[in-house]
Amino acid sequence: MKITNHINKIAFFSGNTYPQQWHITSAKQINFYIGPNNSGKSRILRNLFSLEKNHPFFDSDLLTIDTIVDKWKNQDYRLDAQLRNQTGFDIGRFIEAAENLLESQTLLCYKNISNLTLKKLSPSRGSTVSENYVNQNLVQAFINKDEIAKNVLHKFSEISWNSVYIPTIRSLRHIHDEDLFCDRTVKDYFPKSNIKNVNLFTGHSLYEDLKRHLLGTHQQRQQVRKYELYLSHNFFFGQDISLVPRIGEDIVYFKEGDREERQIFNLGDGIQSIIMLTYPVFMAESPTMFFIEEPEHYLHAGLQRTLIETYSGHEEHMFFMTTHSNHFLDIAQERDDISIQQVHQENGEPIATPASKFEELLSGLGVRASSVLLANCSIWVEGITDKLYLRTYLKKYIDELKEKGDEERANKLSSYHENLHFVFTEYQGSNITHWYFGDDEHSDSTSTTPAKKLNNKILLIADADIDSKGDRVETLKQNLSNNFVLLRWKEIENYIPHSILLKTAQKRWDTFNGKDDCTFNISNINADRFETDKEGIGRILERYVNKPKGAERSFYSDKSGTIKDKVKFCQTAVAIMQDGECEWSLTDELNELCEVIWKHIEASN
Repeated sequence: MKITNHINKIAFFSGNTYPQQWHITSAKQINFYIGPNNSGKSRILRNLFSLEKNHPFFDSDLLTIDTIVDKWKNQDYRLDAQLRNQTGFDIGRFIEAAENLLESQTLLCYKNISNLTLKKLSPSRGSTVSENYVNQNLVQAFINKDEIAKNVLHKFSEISWNSVYIPTIRSLRHIHDEDLFCDRTVKDYFPKSNIKNVNLFTGHSLYEDLKRHLLGTHQQRQQVRKYELYLSHNFFFGQDISLVPRIGEDIVYFKEGDREERQIFNLGDGIQSIIMLTYPVFMAESPTMFFIEEPEHYLHAGLQRTLIETYSGHEEHMFFMTTHSNHFLDIAQERDDISIQQVHQENGEPIATPASKFEELLSGLGVRASSVLLANCSIWVEGITDKLYLRTYLKKYIDELKEKGDEERANKLSSYHENLHFVFTEYQGSNITHWYFGDDEHSDSTSTTPAKKLNNKILLIADADIDSKGDRVETLKQNLSNNFVLLRWKEIENYIPHSILLKTAQKRWDTFNGKDDCTFNISNINADRFETDKEGIGRILERYVNKPKGAERSFYSDKSGTIKDKVKFCQTAVAIMQDGECEWSLTDELNELCEVIWKHIEASN
């Protein structure tokens, strides 16, 4: 479990000063601060970086303080009597005190709720004995009942965080023996700090840090090798990569396959930027909070996605970044490990407000036009769920190539990045009639838009049920030829591997309210039951819900027979497929579809 994704509030100490308010709310592993110029994004970031990171206060979505207080309301009279004997107050008074503290926006977490409620009840008295009793019986007792929450809270509370700040002025060019970028940043933004105690990475220290690792322990050398493999697989088509800090030159050289060594600053700006943004992450020896200014500099949209995927894979770290990038926001709407914080000014002070309330709305949006124009080719699909399923299948296709020993092709496909080499475009079902996919200029421009003016390398994938809608299929075949794929089965959901589909259906069933006397039994569904062009999986699953006579509620099927709550069903299925403990394979049909898509991407790049 990614514990950094279950900490939703954090408060840091400032020296020995007890935190009075949450510094971060609605936190995730990756946190972006957005806002207009001069809104104060960087001020917030630098302030967070400056605070003491050892053992911060935090609240977890696995067991919030509100939940603990709610549990107090259901305690029996025995605990109430013991509590009164130990503290002089009954459980009702503790509930009242805690709710008053919550209403007053007091920073309240499982670490301090015992202390603060006792002080609220009796400011002039109280003892360590009373506080310990309250903590053990009203806080720890409930934490211990939830094994997952207990483990996450324990692990997080044990972390002594390091922190690294990566400013906007950064470069791999060695312009002076001293790190002038670091000196300037400290003097401008951290004037009260000792430079040696401020952990900044500007790129200047790469040479010395590489040398220290390569001449250090075996583990340190392995860290460098792991990083070289990361660069190889993600950006250089599996070519062997070496980073060489040449003695006497103070310059890092870059070796790619059989090519001659070259100075690292002669790489493309995008790759240099990726190195500056990822090298400190791979070299971090303990959990670290990274504070990064505008990471999108010199990064194409596809590289921005790769950066996020890289950060997400380092589950032990947390990331806080300012940005003006629309692409990062596009990516955020698809993931559950990214938080967006909107920054604005109030009375001259920057205030960060979580944008989490907009996430459900954003999840329904399609790809931005800017992404379509930047990518080398496009894959047109009906909606966002098609995109999420196919993205998962394409990655699985690469994983299975590696399992079969075809490392060369796997490495090649891994180097193609979404929004750079290809992009998914959503045509939103019947809206496909508004697009013209031919090469000539004979379309009626008043009623259709020429799709190939946006991107002339198009692969269009359509559900089987489109075949019943006039001559649409024949027109698409004429216009796109082999670049039109008509699915054999009704919808993309019918292609979900059988075991995954059943697990997803069961997991969704467990979340439904108001099931009353209804039951759901899918143990006898045949493996090929969903392989049809006549029915959506929603109608099929609905048949396996046993309902009392007269019950009319539909749990899985909408009126057309497709699955209800498509996005939630899709997100659940994708989460199951991405769980490392879940074993599954692509079906023959999905292998064939992935092969068509990857060949389109290869041919277009």
